[in-house]
This record gives sequence, structure tokens and C-alpha cells, in this order.
Amino acid sequence: MPYSGDGLQGVPKNRVVMVVITFTDGSQQSGSGFLVTGRKVLTAEHCTRDISTKQRQVREVRVLRASDGAAASVTGATTSRELDVAVLELSDEAPWDSEFPKVLFARARREHSGMLEDCEAIGYPLFQRDPDKRTRDTGEVHGTIYLTDEAESGRFLMREPRISPGAMSGGEVGSTGELELGRSPSPWGGYSGALLFYSGRAIGVVVEHHPRQGDSALRAISFDRIAEDAETNREAHAVSEALGLPDRNKMVGVSTESGQPLAGLVELLDGDDLPLMSNLTPYRMGATATRYSSLDNSQGQDPYVPRTFQDLDTRLQAALTPGEMVLIVGPSKAGKTRSAYEALRERWPQAHLAAPERTALTALVRHPRLRMSTDPVIVWLDDLQDYLNVTAPLTPALLAELFTRPGPTLVVATLRTEERILLAGPEGELTRNVRQLMREAVELELGPTNQDAVEQSAAHALYPEEDLSHFGLAEQLAGAPALLQQYRDARDGQPLFHAVIQSAVDWTRAGMPGPVPETELADLATQMLLRDRPDIRVTRKNICKQIERAGTPPKGAGRVAALQTVWMRHETQGMRGYHPFSYLVAADDDQMSGARAIPTDFWRGVLGRADDEAAFEVGFSAYQRDAIDIAVQAWKLSANAGETNAMNNLGVLLSERLDPPDLDGARHWYTQAANAGQTSAMNNLGVLLSHLLDPPELDGARHWYT
Repeated sequence: MPYSGDGLQGVPKNRVVMVVITFTDGSQQSGSGFLVTGRKVLTAEHCTRDISTKQRQVREVRVLRASDGAAASVTGATTSRELDVAVLELSDEAPWDSEFPKVLFARARREHSGMLEDCEAIGYPLFQRDPDKRTRDTGEVHGTIYLTDEAESGRFLMREPRISPGAMSGGEVGSTGELELGRSPSPWGGYSGALLFYSGRAIGVVVEHHPRQGDSALRAISFDRIAEDAETNREAHAVSEALGLPDRNKMVGVSTESGQPLAGLVELLDGDDLPLMSNLTPYRMGATATRYSSLDNSQGQDPYVPRTFQDLDTRLQAALTPGEMVLIVGPSKAGKTRSAYEALRERWPQAHLAAPERTALTALVRHPRLRMSTDPVIVWLDDLQDYLNVTAPLTPALLAELFTRPGPTLVVATLRTEERILLAGPEGELTRNVRQLMREAVELELGPTNQDAVEQSAAHALYPEEDLSHFGLAEQLAGAPALLQQYRDARDGQPLFHAVIQSAVDWTRAGMPGPVPETELADLATQMLLRDRPDIRVTRKNICKQIERAGTPPKGAGRVAALQTVWMRHETQGMRGYHPFSYLVAADDDQMSGARAIPTDFWRGVLGRADDEAAFEVGFSAYQRDAIDIAVQAWKLSANAGETNAMNNLGVLLSERLDPPDLDGARHWYTQAANAGQTSAMNNLGVLLSHLLDPPELDGARHWYT
């Protein structure tokens, strides 16, 4: 089944290796390592030389994979003796794929005390050696790091209290070099080189057993230290380059849950906590500002028109009970956010509102602010589609997990009508979770006020200066009709202006997250004009002038423009970015006059600008719009970058949506994802092997089913 979760869970055994040195006298020495790619192994530097006698000459270095015993020769190494880290290069004949899902290297925030619990690694400790069979099994650890311990040296000290191996005798060691030189052999000998993970992120490399701190205390060099030394040390720089480490200040950070701030996980904060519902305005929650109101001052200036048609307000308040997901569906600018705000403020004024960042929902659900608190919390998902097509989406399982928190919890979401249609189809594996969420939600439909004479009359009474002869109140207050007319009129008479707006609209419709940067918008609009209007001479100056115009509210449109301008970080400097007005996106997505197809060359232009996470989202958008070829291209980009959910989804497309199906391609991607621990891919691979192949491969299917 398709999956859009957090990625790898646990240390994949098919990437753990034993590093074996054979010396010219026939003796051997072993250590641990990890396949950071299919052709590179990360290990400890002292695992690449004689650490016992310091005199033996190396004849051969090999690695043996833990999952199947497959062997590969080492052809070169990049080392740093000072850091005790090495990157081994493997022969191209290594009997496994040349690429694996990428390792996410991270640094720990160590400014304050705290614990990283359940740090994990797999290696080859001496106490797992069978002296009779002359073999050694892997050993798995799950330990704790106290953050400030040895922080000055850039090392971690991990303690594993559940494992207390006995002493090793010299006879048990044989010819294997160990960590504790000049002493009785350490039971942890051979564990050096194991990669240390926390929360799915690699944080360091084990380099020694530290018995003064306990029987099972292991030291690891941190990637933070490697990246820092790389700025001034040639060997460290070479190791950093071989690993592809990001700069230290760009490295992903990890911290203890209790110290993790909410900033970056939610869009709204009052100080450092979630805001109270009673302290919010509808505009902080996302309602479109009008000339009657502002972000911080709405009371008494823009009275609410009760939504009495089909008793919407009454039904909405009744639905706002803990353990429920309430979904308000309606056209763009029908008043969905405002209605939700009024009902929540009336029913739950003392609840805290959590509006997650679109890719941070899973992290927020598991944050102690929610997981360990008892106060009422409203999780606010404005534009629900933004939380469904990402790599860490809302799923029925995550929703159930959210509702297990100790305090009263409810989820309230909005969804535009045309997005509801897109999410409901096409049928199949890739929309199963979405369809289940829709079935479990309390869904309420809200239309514009002009669909009901009573509501429209109340709107006239409260806003006598507004022309409500053709549109609902929310549309008119937002200036939406004027902006839509401006967009449509420009199609024939002002092609540069129209190309700018349409390019921004299609950027969003194609699934690209966030605003479109100004340079990208100018390039896309220029390409569109070269395709559709080659007779027009286009200059960057003219295009930029039209971008500026599109970001300015026209007469009659209130405070809203066709493009909302934001300031964004772009590479090394600031740049303007642009969000299209949602009413225009809805107009091109069949809300009013029929859906307009996204041109194929625009899809390709977007993919050329997408990183692996954006490509994942573009793939979903293309899939929903039945642009299967584009979806395949997008998910291949994401899969090639190591996104296991894209690998699985790509397998679904190749096996189920192509005619004829590409079963070899599907098998390849399912296998990649399954080997990386992606459970849906394991099941799908079992189905392919047992039901789709002729003849079936039942032994292979049984392996993945079990």
C-alpha cells in the first residue's frame, strides 16, 4: 500500500557491514561500518589499520553485509586519524545496488542539559563472537546520551544500561584486533565504525568503548565535530566531502523532546505557546482581510452573518466535540474560515489552537506540548489538501494517535470544493488513506450567502453598501469578483499580465509548495509567452513590471491582489515570492467555468525546479489530475533522491496505472523501498510476486509477507 510517512524506522540491517582486514601474514582484524551509499562505507579510521601490533601490513580490506553475508572489496579510503573516521570506497562489482536512500546527517543541540533516548546502532561486538564456529553476529544497542557529556570535545557518550557483557579472555579474541589496546580485550571490541542514529537521523560514528563510564558506555565522534573541523582541517574536509556532509550551520538539528520549541512546527504562536481561541481573530486563522477589518482589529467592524441555510452554524457547533474531525467544504471565498472561527470561539474559547506547518504535522502530534498536556487543543487544518500530499501527511493512523492525547482534542479543517473532487479520485491505492479520512470526518457543506435568500438578506442588512446582486458576501468583501474579471480580461488584451498570473496559479495547481520565487515566476511566464504568443517581444523588465502590477490590488478589489507578495529566503539572499489568490486557482480548477489543463511543458518546467520533497508533491498533483507520465517523472526524481514513499508510490503507478504495466520497474522500486524498511512496499512487493507475476514467485512473496 502507498505510504507517505516519516521515512526509515530503525537501522536497516542491509546497510550494516563488517569491515574485515586481512594482513600479509594471514591474520585478520574486524570492525563495523555502514553503507552510506551503495559504494561507500562509513567506519572508524582505526578499523583500516593494524591496531594490535601496529606492524602488520594490510593485504586486503573487504566488507561483509549483515543481512546476507554478501562481500565487496575496498578499493580506496578517505581518512582522518585525528577524528578517527574513514570513508571506504567499494568496487563497482559490489553485489548490491549502487545507491541507497540517503542518510540524513544531523547535529545535536547541546547548549542545555537533556537526554537523547533510544539512540540506536548495529555493529559487531566481540561478545557476539562464537569462538567455536569462528563467526560473529551483530549486536543491536538502544542507549541514552546525556547532551552536555563530552560536548566540549565534539563526542557523544552513549550508555546502554540493558546490556552488560562479561569479560573476554585473550583466547576468545584470536587474531581479531580490539578497541582496548594493551588491556584485557573489551567485549565491545569490533563495534567501532557503527553508525549511531537518533530519531532516524545519523548523529555520530562509534569510535571506542569507554569502560570508566560503565560496562556498556560507547564513545562516538559527532558529525557536528566533523563538519566543524572540515572548515580548517584538510583530512576532515576530505571526509566531509566524501560523505556529502552539509555545512555545520545548515545541518539538521536534533534535541530532546522537552526542549524542542514549537516555532517551526506551527504557524501561530503567542509568545512561545499556542494561542488561546479567545485571543484570535479570524484573520490570524487565515480569513481574507477586507476593508472593514485588519489582522489585529476586527471586533465591531465586520459583523458575522449567521449561516442559517441548512442550519450550518447549529450543526457545526454540535459537531465540535473531542475526538472528531470536522471538515467544512465549500467554494473559495464562501466564508469557511470565518464560520469555523465563530463556532470555535463560541464553543471552545479557552482551547489552544494549533495550526501546523504543512510538513510538520507528525512532529507536532508527537511533541510533548500536545502528547503530555491535558488542556483542550484544536488542530486547525486550513486547506486540508496541503496536509495530505506531503511526505509526512495526515493519515487515519496519525489522526487516531492525535486523539489519544490526555486532553480534549478536536480537528477542524477546510477544503475547497474543487480540491474535494480532486482528493476523492481517482480510485485506487494512492487515495485510500484520503478516502478513509473523508469517511470518518463530519463533513459540512457551506455555500456562498447568495444561495439562500435569508442569508443574503441578512448580508444586505449588515453591509448595505456592498453590491450583492451577483455574488455572496464573502466573495464581495474579499474583492474576488473584481480580481477574477481582471484575470479573465487580461487573457486576450494583456498577455504579459495574464501570463504572470497564470504561471503563479499553475505553480500552485501543479503542487509546488510555497510561493513561487520572483525569478522563477519571470522565467515561467516568459516561457509561456514564447509558446503561446511568439509574436510578442518579451523582456525581463516588462515581465517584472507586470509582476509588480499583479501584486497590487486593483480598484474594487478591496485589500487583495491577484498575487500575494511575501519575502522569502532564496539560496544566499532574500527574494520576493508570490502566492496566487486562491479564488483564481479555484476558477481554473473547475469551480466556475470548467477546468483548464496545465500545459505539459509547464509541468516539465516545474519539475526542473523541484527538489526531492517538492517533486513528491508534484507527483501527487499530477496523479490526481490524471497526468500519469508527469507523476512517474516526479516520483522518479523523489525516489532517486532516497524518498522511500515515492519509491512505493512509483511502484503502484508502474504496476497498476500503465498499460501495459511495467512489472520489472515496479518490482525494482518496491524492492528499493522494502529494503529500506518501507512496510507498504513490502506488502505490495509480496502482492506483485504472488499475484502479478507469471509464474508467481511464492518464496519471494512469503519473505516479504513475513
